[in-house]
Amino acid sequence: MISYTKIVHMDKIINFFQGEMNKPGIFSWFHFFGLVLIVSATILVSYYFKDVKEKTYKRILLVGWIILIVVEIGKQIVKAFHYGPPSYWEYNFYDLPFHVCSMCFYLLPILIFVKKEKCPHLIDAVNGFLCFTVLLAGIIVCCYTDIVMSRLIYTNVQTLIHHGMQVVLGVYIFVWNRKNITIKTYLKSLIVFVVLAAIALVINVSLWPRETDMFYLNPYKITAIPLGNLVQEKAGFAVYAIGYTLAVFLGSLVVYFVETSIYKLVLKRKSK
Repeated sequence: MISYTKIVHMDKIINFFQGEMNKPGIFSWFHFFGLVLIVSATILVSYYFKDVKEKTYKRILLVGWIILIVVEIGKQIVKAFHYGPPSYWEYNFYDLPFHVCSMCFYLLPILIFVKKEKCPHLIDAVNGFLCFTVLLAGIIVCCYTDIVMSRLIYTNVQTLIHHGMQVVLGVYIFVWNRKNITIKTYLKSLIVFVVLAAIALVINVSLWPRETDMFYLNPYKITAIPLGNLVQEKAGFAVYAIGYTLAVFLGSLVVYFVETSIYKLVLKRKSK
């Protein structure tokens, strides 16, 4: 059982994780170090585990999912807790984990626990969404960290781990499924995005006037996305939403072509 003393001093423990640092800039030592770790982990995992059995593949996804969940719980606690006196909790719904980058929480269990034989189209669609759209989002954030980094040390570390894991798992999911990835996988992934974006829009509208911005699709709030905010201000939410959706579709398509082109190039070299 947890002792009373531990409960009393829990606020001090949480406050310790709320330590601050200078906000890391693009290509600062923190950013550069993170990029090196992410690229190295992506190469190592994709190379050494590319042909493992399905059971091992699912275990690797499970380990990644657990890491994501644990660091996210820590982030939610750190962001919601305010150190006293008096100490108190106040949840900001802006931190609700329902962005494109958060979809690993909800979709990885499908790949881990659902048998492909029972739901082949669902598995294919989720594969495509994670290794195209979510991977794209992870790459963008890892390269342009300005909108996600802060002064809180823990949340910066969590951001590095979370978006880095998106890249590692996104590439690995493609590599392990490389023989079964087709243009149909990409098209099915678009359906997943549309469904999740619609849910995010409903969440944003339902929780207003709390300033949520799930999927960056809130008709009542100007988006934080660079350039997108200008479009929404000048042309309205509908035009912005259409442009944003098309940009996601195009970006995911580019990722699909890059991944499949690299795979074909590797096959060609092996055949020589």
